[in-house]
Amino acid sequence: MSLHKPPADLPGGGQHLPSGPTVRAAALIITARGLLVVRQRRLDRDYWLLPGGGVKFGESVADALRRELYEELRLEVAPGRPLAVAEAISDDMTRYPKHVVHVILQATLVDAAAQAHLGGDAAVLEARFVASEMLRELTLKPPIAPFLDGCFDALPYAMEYLGVVW
Repeated sequence: MSLHKPPADLPGGGQHLPSGPTVRAAALIITARGLLVVRQRRLDRDYWLLPGGGVKFGESVADALRRELYEELRLEVAPGRPLAVAEAISDDMTRYPKHVVHVILQATLVDAAAQAHLGGDAAVLEARFVASEMLRELTLKPPIAPFLDGCFDALPYAMEYLGVVW
């Protein structure tokens, strides 16, 4: 199989697929209130994930994180260092073509007392701070609860590759 051409068994012979993976900036914000997560609905399914969103062509991951958190939650954040990368690659590209590279950055709220207010993204249904013991009760996408749970104790010393997790 060529690395430059999608397999012919994909919908439309691969002609309607994105030209490459999507990069998603995700904020890891832990405060005294807990870890900030958002609930979204896609394809009639609800799940929780770190707040953030897609990086536009020519936009830095840090700038995308600032923009997305303001658009989605009306929160101003100061992005920090990247903590981890996780990939979400569909196991059935003919039914659901998806390849997302999640870049998880440490971030802090510019105003520590700020409350999240839902913005213009209709897919975002709710935002909340959760304690570490709540993580395993959530349908979390990508499923990185063990990594997030460890961040409550200490952030990783070096950036981690969490693998293909979804």
